[in-house]
Amino acid sequence: MDLHEDYKRMRKTEWKVVDAIFNEMWNYKYVPSDLISKKAKLSDEETLKALRSLGGAGVVENKIVSYLGSNLTFKGITLFSLKKLVEKGKLDMLGKKMGEGKESVVYNCYSEKFGECILKFHKLGATFRRIREKRDYGDLHLSVLTVRSAKREYQALRRLFGIAKVPEAFGWEGNAILMELIDGREIYKLKLGDPEEVLDAIIEEARRMFLAGVVHGDLSQYNVLLSDDIYIIDFPQWVEVPENKDTSLDPDSNWKQLLQRDVENILKYFKKAYGIEKDINSVINYILTE
Repeated sequence: MDLHEDYKRMRKTEWKVVDAIFNEMWNYKYVPSDLISKKAKLSDEETLKALRSLGGAGVVENKIVSYLGSNLTFKGITLFSLKKLVEKGKLDMLGKKMGEGKESVVYNCYSEKFGECILKFHKLGATFRRIREKRDYGDLHLSVLTVRSAKREYQALRRLFGIAKVPEAFGWEGNAILMELIDGREIYKLKLGDPEEVLDAIIEEARRMFLAGVVHGDLSQYNVLLSDDIYIIDFPQWVEVPENKDTSLDPDSNWKQLLQRDVENILKYFKKAYGIEKDINSVINYILTE
């Protein structure tokens, strides 16, 4: 996907169709084409022509159910999000792709308002479908779930900034989060000079997050960055710690299990990589101490 070229190729009528689909996709797994025409203020012929073009470009998925309906692909929701950030004056230049994983694609970018930043686009695919089997998300298109994933991470970053060492989030649109560029590398890519100090710092950040009511949910050596300090990144799976912190009152609350898994992941890595051992119960008790 060449995001720069895809963005430049979009026509005015196609943007109208993409906007209409985004605004209605919360109510339909596939938005009816006649509703797209109405919301985009286009004739049926103009809409169908745009849908054919967008479908061929991989921007939308067109499907005949009991009617002709459409929804946005990852490319489509990404283009929509990019356009909204530009329109709101938060993004001025898109740079090169910095990395791509199972759940996101990251670009560097520039904002006249915020300076050099990164733009993270959430994506959900096979990994999410496996999770979906175990939970009731209803009959929602992946585009909706992808937007929700980005929104959740944005909310976590906004909640934690100034309390824990996380990137500052400047904006959220669709599946995109515009955030501070941290000039660092994941700790698994480094040979740490003082690994025990780094481990203690990570535990301290887990404690600060907990005191702010957040458990990361997927903490590991892959989402801890080291620059002049350590930073915790990647929060789409975070869970909220209830104020009473009593799971017996909320049987669906799994923050304790996720906190234990987070700590276990970090301790296992430092034991394997550096031979450092800490008692997991002592670490968890420290994190839970208010």
